[in-house]
Amino acid sequence: MIVAVVVPEGAAGKAYEFAANTLLCDCGCNPQSIKECACGRAEEMRVALAQDAGAGKSGDAIVAAYVSKYGQKILVSPPASGFNLIAWTGPAIGVLSATVLIAFMLRRWQRASAALPQETVPPASPADEAYLARLRKDLEEGR
Repeated sequence: MIVAVVVPEGAAGKAYEFAANTLLCDCGCNPQSIKECACGRAEEMRVALAQDAGAGKSGDAIVAAYVSKYGQKILVSPPASGFNLIAWTGPAIGVLSATVLIAFMLRRWQRASAALPQETVPPASPADEAYLARLRKDLEEGR
């Protein structure tokens, strides 16, 4: 289902576009930017953004006002600085660490198995030969 998103008149400026693409709609239905969300709350926010942009505020000033009011959770993508840097780099560091650990463990297991003595088959004893002869005879006779 495609829903048409209505952009308020006079909202074609760069400040409006920047703010509408940078800020999340706080409706709670889907994490979408104000520009993409089709709910009633997004429409209210688009009108407010258009008014702010029409009043001569820059896109950065509009975004900064929303961040000061709602916090960084209002941003589509938080800045990669401070604690947020862990969210950006944490998964990559985790995957890299796991790869190194697995490679280390495989190498260690390979060396440990190479150090083990090779299994040798002991020579057959006369008792084993007698048993095998009896077994062959019984199999031939069909017992």
